Amino acid sequence: MPKRGESGNISKKKENKGKILFVEDDKFLAEMFKQKFVFEGYQPIIAHTAISAILALREEKPKAIILDIILPDSECWMIMEYLIRKKDYEPVPMIILTNWGNDAYRKKAKDLKADAFIVKTSTTPDKIVETMEDLIRKYKQTTTKKTLAGF
Repeated sequence: MPKRGESGNISKKKENKGKILFVEDDKFLAEMFKQKFVFEGYQPIIAHTAISAILALREEKPKAIILDIILPDSECWMIMEYLIRKKDYEPVPMIILTNWGNDAYRKKAKDLKADAFIVKTSTTPDKIVETMEDLIRKYKQTTTKKTLAGF
């Protein structure tokens, strides 16, 4: 049964779409995105450091990973390199979300197989969710094709 929100609007609870790892050292931004992901039906896992992201990845299997480049203890490249080396890692969309849109960072992201590179000031939370969901669908189609082909 739909619930009546505080504003009087009737809203349905969204289905559980899975876990998302969001790696962001800005706590205000992380909280804003956490609320957006919950609203869209995802279970956000928030990490504020590279180490906490690695620990979360050892415990959780997110459907997508969104990474800020500059973190207090490292850069996101450490996380991406960890995943590349991890033998049991099943690839999921990796999105770089950063304030730094320079060519060197774009090249590094591409070299490490990031699926998207988004500059924070040039986007909205809705657009990030849309990009993430498009990438999740593409990964799901690729996995389905591999399964059907017997790989």
